[in-house]
Amino acid sequence: MGSSSSKSGRKKSFTDEDLLSTIDDGSIGEQFRYIQGRRFHNVLSAVYDLPNDDEEADRLHLEHFLIKAVWQSNFSSPIIRQLESNSDDNIVSLTIIEWDLCTGRREYYERCGSGSWSLEMSADYPNSKFVGLDISPIFPTRIKPNNLTFQKSNILEGINYRDGEFDFVHMRFMMPAFTQAQWEEIVIREIVRVLAVGGYLELCEYELCQNCGPVFEKLLSSRREMLRKMGINPDISQILGKFVDATSQFEQIHHDERIIPVGKTWAGKIGEVGKEDIHTRMLAIKPVLFPFMGITSEEYDEMMRKSILEFDEYKTFFVTCRWYAKKVHS
Repeated sequence: MGSSSSKSGRKKSFTDEDLLSTIDDGSIGEQFRYIQGRRFHNVLSAVYDLPNDDEEADRLHLEHFLIKAVWQSNFSSPIIRQLESNSDDNIVSLTIIEWDLCTGRREYYERCGSGSWSLEMSADYPNSKFVGLDISPIFPTRIKPNNLTFQKSNILEGINYRDGEFDFVHMRFMMPAFTQAQWEEIVIREIVRVLAVGGYLELCEYELCQNCGPVFEKLLSSRREMLRKMGINPDISQILGKFVDATSQFEQIHHDERIIPVGKTWAGKIGEVGKEDIHTRMLAIKPVLFPFMGITSEEYDEMMRKSILEFDEYKTFFVTCRWYAKKVHS
């Protein structure tokens, strides 16, 4: 993984600097950079390596409905009464989904990305306001509920809201977005800071696939190695509760898990959608992963073709988890 290759024209080594720069034909613009025909954010201090183009937006929409179907909900925190309330003291919330953020008074702060979660939540709960923050300006600006707005923002530079402003913080699928140090030293502290006493924090994350065939396991091993070189812990979902508990501001930290199958033959419709989610995710990280592995684009495609065949044979799956807790101390 990342070692020298005998084939001419291949990269002989892959450094940490390469992981934060463009690869091959990557061109840099003011807002975005392009790698192997895919569009990425252009914030070099950010480690997130998935694209933010239309193809990725489609995948995120698919993933949103997959997660909702498996969990039978968009959240697990006991806040439904406040969300449905018509009173003036309706819930103040902050929500974060996927890579970017959303916020507001009687509002929700979510990592917007494609905006699926915030668009659906703002439509379902019109008595609350939602504001979305994203590291790149890719969010909807016209076709959206009136109680939803978006802003460009980067949580690593701080959330531009007062202490205790929100009653709900929801953050989802940020594992590739932050190093473990950033989680501990910045991210958790910032979202806890803006959460009001009595409010709920909810973190939803995923683990890399399990029960993998030999070809797909080789791809995932390289993915894990690449993430760790960037300081990212691919198993961060297992220890988020410890980070929350370490703040000494929460009680009764709850944890729950759901398995998402990957493969139509052994798992039916949900498995088919799970397969599509994993396949498109692996295609999304292809521009950075195949050079890291020291293989060609064509070799990567062939490995993915074989991996898809392995999903049903090995009954591949991945785990999603939710941590949620009530803030009781400032």
